[in-house]
Amino acid sequence: MHDQFNIINLGITKCYIINCTGGYLLIDTGYSNKFERFKKKINKLGINVDSIKYLFLTHHHEDHAGFARELREKSGCKLIVHRSGIKYLEKGETIIPPKIVNAKVKISIAMFHLVHKTENYPPIKILEDDIVLDTDDVLFLKSIGINGKILYTPGHSKDSISIVLSDGSAFVGDAAMNFLKLCDLKFRPIYIDDMEQVLLSWEKMIKEGAKVVYPAHGKPFTIVDLRKVMKK
Repeated sequence: MHDQFNIINLGITKCYIINCTGGYLLIDTGYSNKFERFKKKINKLGINVDSIKYLFLTHHHEDHAGFARELREKSGCKLIVHRSGIKYLEKGETIIPPKIVNAKVKISIAMFHLVHKTENYPPIKILEDDIVLDTDDVLFLKSIGINGKILYTPGHSKDSISIVLSDGSAFVGDAAMNFLKLCDLKFRPIYIDDMEQVLLSWEKMIKEGAKVVYPAHGKPFTIVDLRKVMKK
């Protein structure tokens, strides 16, 4: 537990819930079948679903937006999304980036998909009062009582966005990862749309004050650790 946020472990995906004015902001959801598990976990923290005022989607993939529609129906929360992901969210569609980081990861992914097929999730319509971003935003979070900024961090997907708080906590979705260590991932996303953009997004996080990275997959790690692999 952290003073400003809590980590919600939903299996392969970690979500983060941050205090904001009048309630909470949730970063990502798990798969569509994880909603009941999510409710139980936040209830143990003394948080009710209807106190979630905002849902920040780092990108449109099924393990990040899976129960977004159900959460909206139960809470009335507003979405915070990047514009380029809207067409996929409104179809409930996951567009897998074309490149896999290395052969070891390719084998691991193939084994995973033997038991879990990529599927569509319940589509969610973007409403007029949702927050749709085209680039970085330094004002919105402050307007809801969160001392931080939103960064556009493409590379894994074209609609990837991240949050960096003033204390250096960085919530990055799949812009960086920390699992499959035997696969020599080196914090890279397993799927890559553009590796140059991944590195540029990492550099942006550092420039904007990130100190500890909280990925959607794997344990938190420091920017010092990230810098080490960037030099290799």
